[in-house]
Amino acid sequence: MERSNYVFADREDEQHRLERQAELFDPLTERVFRAAGLGPGMRVLDLGSGAGDVAMLAARLVGSDGEVVGVERDPDAVAAAKARVERAGLSNVRFVQGDVQTLDGIEGGLDAVVGRLVLMYLRDPVAALARAAQLLRPRGLVCVQEGDMAYDWAEPMTPLWKQVRGWFLETLTRARVAPRMGLSLYSSFVASGLPAPELQLECAVGGGAKAAAWGWANVVRGVLPLMERLRVTTTADLQPDTLAERLLREYSSVM
Repeated sequence: MERSNYVFADREDEQHRLERQAELFDPLTERVFRAAGLGPGMRVLDLGSGAGDVAMLAARLVGSDGEVVGVERDPDAVAAAKARVERAGLSNVRFVQGDVQTLDGIEGGLDAVVGRLVLMYLRDPVAALARAAQLLRPRGLVCVQEGDMAYDWAEPMTPLWKQVRGWFLETLTRARVAPRMGLSLYSSFVASGLPAPELQLECAVGGGAKAAAWGWANVVRGVLPLMERLRVTTTADLQPDTLAERLLREYSSVM
């Protein structure tokens, strides 16, 4: 998958990060897929499969009569995703190494194209959507889930929350990643020649033991090598091993 600059570089850490990320996103993604009409017997293409969580979720929805093909550029990620599928006992999902921007070698006649937090990294997300649409049968589905990384991560936004969020967004900007891709989906669909999409904005919100500080700490820790390379911040300043604890502690002190 050609990306402007995929910001999570360490593959072993990235696999773990994506699996943890799925704990937050999978319930939201499943609701989106079900609402879009993803169901038994469908042939589905998953864009930028990464650790394979979205493809595995789709595979459970389409059932044994359906099929999911996940496309991922990184050969190590493809191998790891295949191993996870084998451990999960899923026989209706497979992964191939390929470029999401071009989808060369992917067969058409698909019932649905899905993806999660993928378009934000692409050089040309509009062209990628147009290419994916060419592989769909008539009335096929394009169902993608993108984020708005620039919203307030906490309320109130305490100094540490503001600092960490600022470092993260500055890193994405320098890496030419689109942190608010979710808000650009409507215009991107229309520009690609697809029908105007039905959109839904949803966010996992919680406090106390259910606060998502660990989720953001997980994401920021994954970006740390790039943060250092781009001279945004350092390991010493971020202190990643205690970041989640400090975010929660600072927030609790103002409540």
